[in-house]
Amino acid sequence: MKYSFIFVFLLMALTGCKDSPNLKPAEGAETEVPAADAEVRKSEVSYQEKGMEYAMATQAALGKALQNKIQGAGIQEAIVFCKVEALPITDSLSEKFGVTISRITDKPRNLINTASAEEMKFISNFKSELGTGQPPEPLVVRQGDDTNFYYPILTNTMCLKCHGSPEEDIRPQVLGVIAELYPEDQATGYGNNQFRGLWKVSFKGE
Repeated sequence: MKYSFIFVFLLMALTGCKDSPNLKPAEGAETEVPAADAEVRKSEVSYQEKGMEYAMATQAALGKALQNKIQGAGIQEAIVFCKVEALPITDSLSEKFGVTISRITDKPRNLINTASAEEMKFISNFKSELGTGQPPEPLVVRQGDDTNFYYPILTNTMCLKCHGSPEEDIRPQVLGVIAELYPEDQATGYGNNQFRGLWKVSFKGE
């Protein structure tokens, strides 16, 4: 991943313009970054680092719990586990870190994870970045008094057991459980390493 601190799991420059060409400044030109701009950049990097740390800690906790459930009880029980336990696990880490952590998507399984109209634009931008083969960078957005961090969730092989192709990846019994628990499910048909949604970490009143 193209990021100042290296990270390996999925999974998303959308925060501003690309770096300018490395041109030699004109004689007498100002070369220092204005203090206000430097402070903004420092703050943005801080939110990126914290947001990534919190999102990845949550991802690791959910992934470990889900994998344990699959190994112990199978895919069908794992779907029930996600329905009941995923949100409490996420909420417990939100409380631990003093932020609000969530997952949003344009193709929800649980409708509470549906992205807002503005966030749909972020999702479209991330998809475009991924489509070019460029690793996306985290997005930090100031919204009112809050600051929100966004980063892509990409599918892996384990995801496809519940989010892959109904004809190829998801067993009929599993599809039955999904239909029962999530009658408005939109979250199937994915392939490996595809965009699934965004981690969102909200820093309230900062």
